[in-house]
Order: sequence, then structure tokens, then C-alpha cells
Amino acid sequence: MLKLKKFCAGFLSVMTAFACLSGTVIAADEAEPAGYHFIAYFDADGIISDVKSISGTLTEGEIETLAEAECPEGAAEAKVFDWTANLEPKSDVLSYDMTEDNSNTVTIYHTNDMHGSLIDSSSVIGVDKIAALRNATDGAFLVDAGDATQGVAFASLSKGEDVITLMNAAGYKAMAAGNHEFDYGLEQLAKNRQAAEFPIISANTYYEGKPLFAGSYSGGETNGENVIKEENGIKVGLFALTTSDTNTSTNPNNIVAVEFKNEIETAKEQVAELDQMGADVIVAVAHMGNLSGQAPITAVQLAEAMGGTELDAIIDGHSHMIESDTVNGIVIGQTGTADANVGKMEITVGADGGVKVEETILSYYFFTNIDPDPAAKAVADELSKKNESMLGQKIGETVGTLWGGSINQIAESRSNETNQGDLISDSMLYAVKKNLNGEYEDAPVVAVENGGGFRTLIPAGDITFGSVINSLPFNNTVVYKAVTPSLIYQLIEQSAATVNSQDPETGMLSAGYSGSFLQIGGMRFEYDPNAESGSRVKAIYTDDGALLDRNDTTSVIILASNDYVFTNDLIKDIPKLGEAGDLAQAVIDYIGVLTENGTKALDIPVTQGRIKTVGAYTPKDYTAHVRAVNSDGAYVPEGTEVEVYVDGVKNDGKLKVGADGLVEFTVGDGPHAVKLSESGAEAYVNNYSGAGIVEALGEWKGGYPKVVISNVGTRK
Repeated sequence: MLKLKKFCAGFLSVMTAFACLSGTVIAADEAEPAGYHFIAYFDADGIISDVKSISGTLTEGEIETLAEAECPEGAAEAKVFDWTANLEPKSDVLSYDMTEDNSNTVTIYHTNDMHGSLIDSSSVIGVDKIAALRNATDGAFLVDAGDATQGVAFASLSKGEDVITLMNAAGYKAMAAGNHEFDYGLEQLAKNRQAAEFPIISANTYYEGKPLFAGSYSGGETNGENVIKEENGIKVGLFALTTSDTNTSTNPNNIVAVEFKNEIETAKEQVAELDQMGADVIVAVAHMGNLSGQAPITAVQLAEAMGGTELDAIIDGHSHMIESDTVNGIVIGQTGTADANVGKMEITVGADGGVKVEETILSYYFFTNIDPDPAAKAVADELSKKNESMLGQKIGETVGTLWGGSINQIAESRSNETNQGDLISDSMLYAVKKNLNGEYEDAPVVAVENGGGFRTLIPAGDITFGSVINSLPFNNTVVYKAVTPSLIYQLIEQSAATVNSQDPETGMLSAGYSGSFLQIGGMRFEYDPNAESGSRVKAIYTDDGALLDRNDTTSVIILASNDYVFTNDLIKDIPKLGEAGDLAQAVIDYIGVLTENGTKALDIPVTQGRIKTVGAYTPKDYTAHVRAVNSDGAYVPEGTEVEVYVDGVKNDGKLKVGADGLVEFTVGDGPHAVKLSESGAEAYVNNYSGAGIVEALGEWKGGYPKVVISNVGTRK
């Protein structure tokens, strides 16, 4: 329901004074800020019957939707006012006739590419609010255009089952199968389909010669291809299409014996069939997208091919775009991704059978005006609690910290090799190598992960589902393509270009800290940060020691990375060989391999020398510093003796804390994990980034790393 605020008619110069509906007078200094509006409802005699507030900068289509959704019984007109600073309405008042006959109208609220983001948050609308809007709209139902069951922890921890549970609670009536619905394999897909109280369909997806999605499900029976939904006496025929790009956009092992038929030919057959079945309106729910480089056939190409047929609209998905277009007389709507928006497709059928379709995109800010459906919210809350418990589940242990993201206010993974970057890259290697066969089975495989793609460190000790997923929040997919040594050099040159120079005395790098700096696996490289950009990389070696030829444009190397990295202009147009599933899941699986399913601890060195600088700086030992503080943040008193552990190994003897908690010690060149007691937390020093060798490093960097060791002493 809409959130109701209290108003006094004295605010409206266009109205005669009347008592506030709430009986509460609002002082001028309590006025809402600019961008707030309110709706006044009037009965047939022009007497105000209700006043409601709405907030946010909204389109007229969104405002009209809110006005209609909570229209009180007996209202004849709604007027929408913007407040000005002096509480006067603006001249451009919106007015809506509330007596208009909508019995010949059906509304389809639609989502796509939710990727597990179904629960209300600071950026996610939440399907409990979507359900509330649907319930408040006469003649409305809810559909999804695919890729709902894979993505964030909420989806992946239950292999999509929790997503289906919440979609059931929200009252979905149909869903197209997206390519990522296949990510858990056909057996799990069948479980999710059967658990759904709505048909999951795809008219062009066949298994062993039959529609894959045909059969029974929790809500009844389906032919697996289409469904007719009737509202207000109007029969809406829905058929679904799954992009044939699914052949390479899920793990090939998950779609053995599955065939994706031509989308256009299938659409023509479906439209003819639904027309024969008596559908008044025909809508394609198409997980196809609108990026020609991403899908063999896009939704726009489908609309261009279907002109002159009975197809009225396309509810689109797959490309994560916001669409509200008309192509060849066919309306196309798509809402982006992760429940950031919802589509409202309003379909009116005239007395002559003519169909009018209007598409409105409803934003996150629109839904701040809507309270969630209580029943759906209760399910969401229950699943959230369950997921909190699951996120805390242990998947292994790590001897040392897995470093990544910002460490002591320095974005280490955006300028230096980190061991978490090594782990993520190796996880992609492992996932992709399992999929390779045929002509590429013996090809060398390398991996790159953008330094901005993982965001937090994972402390020494227990590794949980939540710690991995928190570090990898972007719902990335592992993708692999066939490239050449020449392209690998070009990619690494781009990465090296984000580092500006290197101090010849300390080795400290000056860097732009770009998220495009690459962590790597399956190879190592040497570069000179002081050389001219574009000519910094001196050598790249594969793991078997083979030197790659910078000028080799014919040899094949398999490059694994996440889908975001593959938007890079150098490699985005190269056809992909396949996908290897969710990146976070790949890391979790690989941790299981390295720890022998949790029976031993993970022990990854702080650095493996995959990225080396060459040139003016000669690697050497250096003096590092950390600050010893107690649990309250106070400096440990000067003269206190401490033990120093570097990369888990205790230094000989004890050291004394200096002024302001400072502890000095000597370490070998490069990054190290440091702690001041055997069971204490680790800090990070690195002469290449300046961590521990320079006290203050500017706006984006901090002072010496702090290490908590005891609760003694006071701040000096």
C-alpha cells in the first residue's frame, strides 16, 4: 500500500479551506523538501475524500500508476500537486479521471535478470513490494523474462530453490527460462521448475526432441511453450523464447542433448498457435536481449521479423538494458537487472479487437512509496534469516589472510599481485579446464581478473560462503575465449599502463589504482614501470615456462576471465567458446579442491612472483613498520616487548615498541603478512605500494598499518 502522510487543505491555494483529514495541522517548517508531491482525491461533487503523499523524482507515468493503485472507492478525480517552497502548488497540476472504464485493460508487471536480487535493499526493489503493487491494480499479473535463479548468495546457496519460493509468494504467473537457469544442471532445473507454482516455459528449447519444460509443476500442467492468462475477460497469450546464445552462455556440460531452435521461426509458429487458441493479445516473453554482439538474434531483430503478424509486444531480458521502445509496431520492454526497475505493460483491447500497448518503467524510487505485501515479506524475512545462517557456513580454512581490495586504505589489488587475486585467477583456470575438449583440449589456458572485481580481504582462519561472496559482489560469470599471444601482450600492456612509475631506491610504485589492473593465473610477466606506456611488458611466460611471442597472431591460447573483463574493446568481439558458471561459485569449488573438501587448510603465499618489475629498481630487503595498538585503538606503551611474525614465521628474538606504538623490522623485498602475536590478526606491508615504508601517502592512502595485540597502555 502507499504510505499515507497527513496534510491540511490550507496548503492548497486552489482549494477552499477545510479541516485536515488527520486533524493534525502541519507547520510550514515541517514541509517536505522539493521533489515531494501529494495526491488529492475528489468525489463526484468535487469534495476531497483523501490525500496521499508520494516522494521522489518520478515520471508522469509513475505518478499516474501511484494515483491509480491506491484510488479510494467513490473517487471521481485525482489531482497531483508539487509543493513549492511556500507550500503552494505549481501551476502544472496533473489530473486523472478515476471513473474511466478500465474493464478492457490488462496490466502485466514484468521483471528480468533478477539474478537472485529479490529481497528489498538499498538498491533492490524487492518482489514483496512488486506483489503489493500487482495486488492494488485491477486486472494485473506478474511475469519474469528469465535469469532469476542464479547470481547472488540468496540464489546460489540453494541452487535457485529459494528464488522460486519467493517468486511463488509474490504471485508470479509465468517465467521464461533464461540461459542462467541452466547453470545448476538439468536435474536441478527440473526441481526448480516443478517447485514453481507458475509455468517456467521456453518454446524453442527442446530435449531429446520434446519441449524441455513440458510436464507437471507445482501449479498444474504445462506444454512447456506457452500459456494463456485471462484478466478482465481478455485472453493474453504468452510464449517464451530462450536465446540460442545459451549454447555458449552456460556450462556446456549442463545442456547436453538440449537444442535451442531458431527464435524467429519458433515465434511465428507460436503466434499462429496462440491465435488459433483464441488469444486476444499475444506477448513474447523473450530472454534474448538487445545487444547484437551478445545474442545471435536480438529482441529488436525479432520485432523486425514479426511485423504484420499478431504479435503485440515483447517482454525482453538477457542484455541487462532498460528498454521502452516500439519496433515495427511491436512494443519492447526490458527493465535492466537486479530488480532495480519494474516494467508496467498496459494493454487495452478496443471494441473492434484493436490492441494498444503502453510500456512504463517503474524505478526504485517509485517503489519507496509502496509498502510490501505482508505475506510475501514474511517469506522474504524467513529466507533472509536462513541465508544469514548459510552465509556463515564454513567452506574451509586459510592459514594466512587472502589479501584483496583496499588494505590500510591502499588499493593493493589495483597495482600489485595479491594472493586472493591469484586464487580467483586459478579458480577460473580450474573451472575452464574442466570444460575444454576437442581441438582446444591441449591448448594453454591463462586467466585474468580485474583488480577492482574483488573488494575485501578474507582474514586468516575460517572461510565462509559469505566471506567469498562479499569479496565478489558483482555476480560475474566465468567466460572463456580463444585468443593469441599477441592479444595477451596487448591486454597486459593495458594493465601495466595503469602504473605510472617506480622509485629506483625503494621500489615503490606510483599508480592510478585503476580497477582494470589485472591479477593473473596460468602465466607470469615482467614489466618496466618507467618505460614508455605500451612498451612496458618485457616478457610473458606460461606456467610451463614457455615464452610467449609478442608478434604471434596465430597460435591459440584460451583466455579465461569474468564477463565484465570481456567487455574490453580488445576482446569483446571475439566469439566466446563457453561459460563456466558463477565466479564466486568457481572460487568456492576450487577452495574445496585445494583443501580436499575442508580436510586441510588453505596455504597460499602472500605473493607467487607472477607480476615482477624490472628496470631501475633492484629488489632488496627493506625496513618495514607497523603500529602496535590495543583493542581500544590506543598505542601500546613504548618499550613493550613484542614478537614479530612475518608470513607466519616468528622472527628470532623480541622487538621493543617505539614511540607512538611504532615497531620496526626488516623483511625481504615485496609484500608480507605481519602479526605481533601467534594468534593475532595480520597486517600487510609492501614496499611496492608503500605500505609500511611511508607514513602518509596522500588522500587515498593511510599511515603505517595497525596491529592489535593487547589491551594495555593508553594513547600517548
